[in-house]
Amino acid sequence: MNRQKIFMIVGMLVCTIMPLSAVDFEVAFLEGRLEYREKQGDWRLLSIGDTIPSDCSIRLSNHGFAELIVGSRRVTLIQAGIYNSSELVGNGLGKVDFRQIIGSKFSTLLIRRPDDAHNTVAAVRAAALDSDDFITWENESANYLEDGLALMEAGDFVGARETFKKGSLWESGTIQRECVFRHGITEHILGNPKLARNALMAVNPAEDDSFLGEYTIMMAIMYIESMEYEQANKTVSSYLLTNPNDGAATQAVWLLSAYSLAELGDEEGSRESLKKAATLDTRNEIGIAAADMLK
Repeated sequence: MNRQKIFMIVGMLVCTIMPLSAVDFEVAFLEGRLEYREKQGDWRLLSIGDTIPSDCSIRLSNHGFAELIVGSRRVTLIQAGIYNSSELVGNGLGKVDFRQIIGSKFSTLLIRRPDDAHNTVAAVRAAALDSDDFITWENESANYLEDGLALMEAGDFVGARETFKKGSLWESGTIQRECVFRHGITEHILGNPKLARNALMAVNPAEDDSFLGEYTIMMAIMYIESMEYEQANKTVSSYLLTNPNDGAATQAVWLLSAYSLAELGDEEGSRESLKKAATLDTRNEIGIAAADMLK
């Protein structure tokens, strides 16, 4: 079965009935200058919350960084230039909502806090911490990683972010590295994709770090959504060299490997990665999705 037919099957797994190519983009985050034009019309300036019609040109400039939402998917623009909206939507596998599939097992990596779910107390505390007049003494017995994870579990993402930021300064070793990673995750949840990217790019995990699988998933998703497919493939390949058959994280990484290889034009390699994802666990959503793509 050719690549196009394989990828058409997986579209049935996604909760979007309307083809993504017919869905307008929404500007979810923006720094710099973002414009669009239809056919040969004038360029029109965009702001956060604006929609971009399908089948048009999109231009990013002024050291821009933009996150676009199309259907239930995200596209991140980090390089200045002109993009065709239909190319951003992608074809075949590129249209699949891998966040939804992988989120069935790793929801804490992929959630975004609803706009109305503000934690007022945490926001006040965060404002105080950002003040030049605020002085705090750190408790040497504090465990910023555990405290931050507890705050995330309680839904206090602002408080968790501030705790992880402290941990990135005051902890050491694997705990420090994981605090930096979790800081990036909380920035993502709070709707700050550029800050999230900066934090995630600062992590340099070791092979025995317990969060390495989650880190690999998040980095691969970040690279795929910003169309950096070589980097995505490099990230997943590095992990799979030492973790080829190791549980849920490895299964998700094999699926992301299939995405990155497909975008790089390696159909055979993409199919082999799908086989690995399908056979590691045939009962969960990741395994089912991979198996259906192979039919």
